[in-house]
Amino acid sequence: MHMFDLTIGGQPILIHVPHAGQQLPDTITPDRFADPTAVDHLYRNIRDMHADTIGSELADRLDASMMLNHMSRIWVDVERYPDDREEMNRVGMGVIYTHDMNGRPLYQPGREPDGRERGQRLNRLYRPWHATFTNTIRMMLDIHDRATIIDLHTYPKTPLPFERHRDEPRPQIILGVNNDEPSRRLAILLHKRLHDASLTVGVNTAYKGSITPNLPPDPRFDAIMLEIRQDTAGDRILRQRIIDTTVRTLMEAGR
Repeated sequence: MHMFDLTIGGQPILIHVPHAGQQLPDTITPDRFADPTAVDHLYRNIRDMHADTIGSELADRLDASMMLNHMSRIWVDVERYPDDREEMNRVGMGVIYTHDMNGRPLYQPGREPDGRERGQRLNRLYRPWHATFTNTIRMMLDIHDRATIIDLHTYPKTPLPFERHRDEPRPQIILGVNNDEPSRRLAILLHKRLHDASLTVGVNTAYKGSITPNLPPDPRFDAIMLEIRQDTAGDRILRQRIIDTTVRTLMEAGR
């Protein structure tokens, strides 16, 4: 099974799309689940709808590289920590989900992924994904002496039951930014340009921060999470406005 794609562009920009996938391996059969209807609801609602389409256009317009995950988050969530650092472990939705979005067990008793299966899943997707991610940024730094990560997601207008920050504002766009100065500078510029385009924008509200590679801190790379609310992402005119503004802003910033 082909689990993810990396397409290489000419510019030192990586469009990172981890949650748009819909595939499940044959080992995940309905008879393993406690409530197949609830699993189907989770499967349909957990995906970052439109993120693959938006990511592809951004990559094309920017001559950027793109990582696109084809696998559903139900199987492995590549943006969770695989250990006790992960806050979503508390609701059974860490790197490998054990519960549905309402907090009910995902699997029938005795059919949960055991240690061996968890290790297999991590070896098949999680570790290759992160190795590819880190190596791609390392390559950009070696060749171009700089790199920019756009961590692309979409999110629902109404909070899902499992969300940890359900009371935070949910504007049309959330920019997730870490504490490093290069990323903060890029976020400030992108926030202004999106706001000037008549879009509502928040910073680190319902979703926070951006993924970064497994490398020492380096002022040569910056990272922004671009979270687009799904009703906005699904609107053709608004979606194009976001893409156009993001492209212009990255070019203005010399990315």
